[in-house]
Amino acid sequence: MKKKVCHISTVHRDNDNRILFKECSSLKKAGYDVALIITSNKSKKVNGVDIVPLKKRNGRIERLIYRRNEAYKKALELDADIYHFHDPELIPIGKKLIKKGKKVIYDVHEDVPKQILSKDYLGPKWMRKIISSIFNKYEKNQSKSFSGIVTILDELKDEFNKYNDNVIAVKNYAIKSIIDDTKSIKNKKNREEFVILYTGAITEIRGIKEMIMATEKFNGKVKLWLAGTWESHELRKKCERLKGYENTIYYGNFKAEDLYKYVKASDIGLSVLHPTPNYKKAIPTKVIEYMACELPVILSDFPFWKELFGEIGIYVNPLNVDDISEAIQYYMNNRNEIKLIGKANRERYINNFCWENEEKILLKLYEDLLKES
Repeated sequence: MKKKVCHISTVHRDNDNRILFKECSSLKKAGYDVALIITSNKSKKVNGVDIVPLKKRNGRIERLIYRRNEAYKKALELDADIYHFHDPELIPIGKKLIKKGKKVIYDVHEDVPKQILSKDYLGPKWMRKIISSIFNKYEKNQSKSFSGIVTILDELKDEFNKYNDNVIAVKNYAIKSIIDDTKSIKNKKNREEFVILYTGAITEIRGIKEMIMATEKFNGKVKLWLAGTWESHELRKKCERLKGYENTIYYGNFKAEDLYKYVKASDIGLSVLHPTPNYKKAIPTKVIEYMACELPVILSDFPFWKELFGEIGIYVNPLNVDDISEAIQYYMNNRNEIKLIGKANRERYINNFCWENEEKILLKLYEDLLKES
């Protein structure tokens, strides 16, 4: 009889790449009966995974109270062998499921205490430090009782290992099979315009303004392609008023297999995240996707990134527009290097950054937990 697995999120979308297309799909492929409780407009199957929909609710309080309660009821109804949740706000649900005798995994997508330090809306710096410290103690203490912890970074794994003996790092690397099955939307050869591309959440601290302004000096010869979700309507309006926005094409938010069509049609990938505490030691999925699609990368000059990725492109000061523009200019003047670096990046990806290697780590955790049953 197949073992039943239930993943839960009240924050992420029902097409989340890590949750649905990586973790849940890998578990399904390995023979598990997999359900995902998540906000969605209807019940459906994706890659064999049963999507169990939660009602859409407006506002954080609505989400925290009503959607969380709804998720818990549906989780109990499924009576799974292993529960795996993806949001810190679901820690109380995880604790309730443990009391019911269930095995529960907490998936840590972000270093939330560091993330809190960058959230201006939480108040002045001193207040954010207090909130960060309180949450850090809460999260780590609660983690002691979970059957397993999954993190996205080795650094986070080391942190949680102080509180829980069963911690693994499953990096958010790109899925080779999807990338290899995707064809470019257009041929790059003999194209007059030079295309730089950014994919992912479109926010100020991910460098959207700097990317747009970096195109201004090229008299329309450089186009910035954007794919992702805007942080807010206000930010989008601000960016549309920038002179460089006339060189920008916004495509919207894509599923992975559609997104890679645009990545493969670009000349350069961009990842100029601001030097916030949370980003300096993050592993940006977009950089790995650019590498997998044979693109050189212009990226922030964080020491951790330089050590992790090596010579995959040009490292720049992400707050310096001229630095970004000069890197673009270099590749425009040395187009033969784009192909050479792109080929080398593809090799690096295959050897070091494939999801197919990470899924083995995840599956081993599940096997070990079920052996203990």
